[in-house]
Amino acid sequence: MSSVKRRSKAIPAKVIRLPRSAGISTAKAMAIYRAQVKRNLTPVLINQRNVSIGTNNSWFNAQVIARDPAWVDVPGASYVWYSGNLSSENAIISRRFTLSPGRSILSASLFLSVDNYAVVIINGVPLLFDGPQNTPSFFNPGRSFNIRGFVRRGRNDIVIIAFNFGGARSPSNPAGVAARLDFRLGRLR
Repeated sequence: MSSVKRRSKAIPAKVIRLPRSAGISTAKAMAIYRAQVKRNLTPVLINQRNVSIGTNNSWFNAQVIARDPAWVDVPGASYVWYSGNLSSENAIISRRFTLSPGRSILSASLFLSVDNYAVVIINGVPLLFDGPQNTPSFFNPGRSFNIRGFVRRGRNDIVIIAFNFGGARSPSNPAGVAARLDFRLGRLR
């Protein structure tokens, strides 16, 4: 009898570790994600074929702030920061939304403009894990991501942890994040 163990195809051979961001580990980012989605209970139901969800005061922990002239204008979204402390060096904002179970997801994208860098987690899966940096292209012209593989029919959660390079947000060290989720859904079944 052989005592050879067989590896399941569902279990990867290697553990993939994400880089650290802003001095926080992946485990810490995931703990922040789990704590945030526990508090974020009001979903937006998406039943239309084409819809966008942009950052505004309806996002959990978010407060709309004035757009700095250096930041790109994001149609359908406002720049926000942590509503509990607008001088904070980071902002943790989130949104829960429900995609109609009767429609297929044809396309899904995220446009993100952040001064200075961010971690983005969708449904418990890290999409973006920036390292600490002061990169102007992150807020002008911003970045687009295909998130089709991150979202599903039914309930979805997105958490954005944004960081301000150089410390607290202030007039001389501005910080803000604007995000817009765009969905194209199929016909009702």
